Amino acid sequence: MNFDGPVHTWRDIPGWFQWRRHQEEAAAHFPDGSRFVEVGCYLGRSICSLGEVLRTAGRDIRIVGVDTARGSGPEGPGNTDAHGPAVDHGGGTFAGLLHRNIIDCGLTEAIQLVISDSVAAADFFADGSLAWVHIDARHDYDSVVADIKAWAPKVMPGGWLSGDDYQADWWPGVVSAVSDTLPAAGSWESMQWRWIKPG
Repeated sequence: MNFDGPVHTWRDIPGWFQWRRHQEEAAAHFPDGSRFVEVGCYLGRSICSLGEVLRTAGRDIRIVGVDTARGSGPEGPGNTDAHGPAVDHGGGTFAGLLHRNIIDCGLTEAIQLVISDSVAAADFFADGSLAWVHIDARHDYDSVVADIKAWAPKVMPGGWLSGDDYQADWWPGVVSAVSDTLPAAGSWESMQWRWIKPG
């Protein structure tokens, strides 16, 4: 995989991403001044798409990306270390690649990065301060439960907490964690889940 190729738009960034419709829905739904958080950014394909969606819509919404930039290790049905090549390419971290891609997409004013464990990063935000938090970090049961418990209090009433890979055959830990921790959450098409905070 070529990690050093030119980047002009999110489509040029390696990675996996199928929730642009949800980003467009969020851009239309939440007011200017809102804050969005993406937990688990990899090389920035999805967060740069979100930045481009908000820029095109003329919205004044801040985005924060949270990632350890050290990858998730072997995961999934094939026990594949999908992030490993990028971690190795960066000498133990892909933080530089992620930041470079945000810069090359012209989104440094819109996106701030927190290089941190998800649960630790949640402590940086006041309860009820975030409009939308999207979780796409580690996919094992315990990690997803911990992420939900850390970030749910940070979402404002009427805000969204959502996540990727809501698919029982491939990611049973994600589905079980969401079901056990947020029974009111539901499928949000394209293998996503979403919980709308009451109030």
